[in-house]
Amino acid sequence: MDYLQLVNKENRLHKNYKPKNLVEIEPRVKGSIDPNRKILVEKKVFDCWLLLKSDAKKYGFDFDISSGYRSYRYQEEVLRHYIKEEGVEEALTHVAPPGASEHQTGLAIDYFYVRGNEYCYDVKELDPEFVWLKEHAHQYGFIIRYPKEKEEITGYIYEPWHLRYVGNDARYMHDHNLTLEEYQELIKEECYVKKIN
Repeated sequence: MDYLQLVNKENRLHKNYKPKNLVEIEPRVKGSIDPNRKILVEKKVFDCWLLLKSDAKKYGFDFDISSGYRSYRYQEEVLRHYIKEEGVEEALTHVAPPGASEHQTGLAIDYFYVRGNEYCYDVKELDPEFVWLKEHAHQYGFIIRYPKEKEEITGYIYEPWHLRYVGNDARYMHDHNLTLEEYQELIKEECYVKKIN
């Protein structure tokens, strides 16, 4: 599995692409677009998520996954839903076209947190749960995939609820405030320098 795989509007997946080693998660709440849809994520991602979740509980934070793997076809449904709700231009600022969604890799998750009986999907920057996650997610291999003030690079609005598993590279990306696009460029530059030297 290529945990640094870049998927965006310029780097798309084939409509038949489906990752191996997907595991099913028992959802706490039903999905809004398709209430019967199962939540799946790549196994390594899920294992690391469980570690993060367990450690977060020591600080009184309760996280869970609201969305994981999405097939090409399901991403079409998601986009249609948001276009109907918001219009094309607005929907495309935060919903990837089919083939351009990281969710199709099985490496991306949308999360929510639980406070008592309340499920909080509207993650805010100053929420204590998010503050903790922002400081610690990289220790478990995750990055905030669409960070604030990087919208022109990622092509999407700030999404504090969207995590992407990248493995050990997460620490470097966190410490240097790099998006996956920026990190990929850095890798290319280093490979080029090594090649010409």
